[in-house]
Amino acid sequence: MANRRAGIASFSHPAILLQYMEICVRYCVIFETHPDLIPQVLENFVRLVHHDHVRLKTRSWYLFHRFIKQLRSRVGNVAETVIQSIGDLLPIKAEMPGEDADVDDMSSDESDHSADALFTSQLYLFEAIGCISSTSSTPAENQALYARSVMDPLFRDMELHLPRAKSADAQAVLQIHHIVLALGTLAHGFSDWTPGTASSHHPPPEKALSDEFARAAEAILIALNQLNFSAEIRTACRSSFSKLLGVLGSAVLPQLPQWIEGLLSQSSSKDEMAMFLRLLDQVVFGFKSEIYDVLNMLLTPLLQRIFGGLSEPIAGTDDEIQLAELRREYLSFLQIILNNGLDGVLISESNQGFFEPMISSITELAKTLDGNIGPSRLAFTLMTRMSAIWGGPDVAVISRSPTAPSGSPTPAIPGFDRFMIDRFHAVCWEVMRNPSFRPSQDAQTKQVLNEIAGLEQTIYTKTGDMFIQELQNRLFPSLGVDADVFLASLTTSTDKKGFSSYLQGLLKSRQ
Repeated sequence: MANRRAGIASFSHPAILLQYMEICVRYCVIFETHPDLIPQVLENFVRLVHHDHVRLKTRSWYLFHRFIKQLRSRVGNVAETVIQSIGDLLPIKAEMPGEDADVDDMSSDESDHSADALFTSQLYLFEAIGCISSTSSTPAENQALYARSVMDPLFRDMELHLPRAKSADAQAVLQIHHIVLALGTLAHGFSDWTPGTASSHHPPPEKALSDEFARAAEAILIALNQLNFSAEIRTACRSSFSKLLGVLGSAVLPQLPQWIEGLLSQSSSKDEMAMFLRLLDQVVFGFKSEIYDVLNMLLTPLLQRIFGGLSEPIAGTDDEIQLAELRREYLSFLQIILNNGLDGVLISESNQGFFEPMISSITELAKTLDGNIGPSRLAFTLMTRMSAIWGGPDVAVISRSPTAPSGSPTPAIPGFDRFMIDRFHAVCWEVMRNPSFRPSQDAQTKQVLNEIAGLEQTIYTKTGDMFIQELQNRLFPSLGVDADVFLASLTTSTDKKGFSSYLQGLLKSRQ
């Protein structure tokens, strides 16, 4: 209040004006109890975001965004006024590095005045507009109107630059890159929700608003389709896709195949694939009740791209790191599908052709012990989950008081009982017999052994006597172990770590 009476916002010195805005943001809780002060401060901000001094101006864009974001429930329906007042700051002018003129600084501290830094600050204006346009007191139709008023000029600008960008004109590509980020940042201002974060408490977006941003998604997809030779464009599109989810809701699902086609191009790096899979995890989790049909349609082409990335030759340490990350995200994605009741897509008629390659990829990753063995642990976790889902009802029980298995296996997929023994059980012992597998000497390897123990026990509960016959006829003779001790540990270790400890001792005695 003292600031208002003193007219500090009218002082001419940039440092004072900067401090004024910093104080308004830092102590914005005061405005919660004195909302009558907000209009004057907003008016001051709108004036200061136009200041001639470049550092003050760009810093004010960020502070303006912070002020509005923290007080969005109090600012009232002033979006139209604000958009009109700062509309002259929204046109994007991408400049290639080296084109910027030097700008005098207002203080001795270093400040980045490059075109790239200027655009980064400009994005805060787009997010601020999204925040101020989506207050609870603003009808959805008005929100859509405000969004359209900001996006339409961006669409026209994109259309203007696309022909040159398609010819690989660097400045035009950068302009499209900036426009794509601006559209995503505007959406983020309207809703910063992402699937997978308190999704059950997030109200679905109003149709009027989601329809408006569906146009933005379509425009971005056009740019992505025509310019996906550019890693920068793909990165910008992936970023905006993640931010559009909050305003599109399930309306994004029909577009998913196009996003995958564009974001997982032949030139996409393993790192890009891993990041997109992480994003897809959120989509699957957030829209699990609505995504089945779309996921069923896109799974095979998606896996084709992922398998391509997994099989690329390795050149250097960076490639090794990216490959380990892609392996982890691939397995995590399959785990998300299984954990959210969408396992049907993995065995549907549409995707049956990829079931065997998928299983082979999982078992191969389980056996990969060189370098980062995190994916090996995930692979065994995944096999255990598949066994639990498709293995049918339990025919044996893990109990401190052992009881004989009862009945024959009735797997959900015909023949899966034999499949678990021939493929999953076999890979457990292939890994444990690997001379480099030393759980007593390495904590990560010990975690892998824990998962192997859990998988072996799950196979036993699903197949019972069939598994015992396999152990007695093949495994025990080849190992020369005491069958009674092995089976006792397998069937009575109610904590998989107990059976894991037995296996560790067994392996150590044979080294």
